[in-house]
Amino acid sequence: MVIPDEKWFTNLYTKGNTAAASIYIMLEELFNEGHLAEGQQVVCVVPESGRFQASTMLLTAVGPAAE
Repeated sequence: MVIPDEKWFTNLYTKGNTAAASIYIMLEELFNEGHLAEGQQVVCVVPESGRFQASTMLLTAVGPAAE
């Protein structure tokens, strides 16, 4: 499966290796910097260093909750 470069998002170069907090920092940055649109899907892959394991999740961006 090939994913075009413009669809990748990483903050490794600006935030460094933040270990277990990486995914939370990245999701916060995606959300607060306007990279997400309603209905857009985000595939998250979190490798666990040195143990040959990885976690994956598929998230869908939703609009604000009704008040």
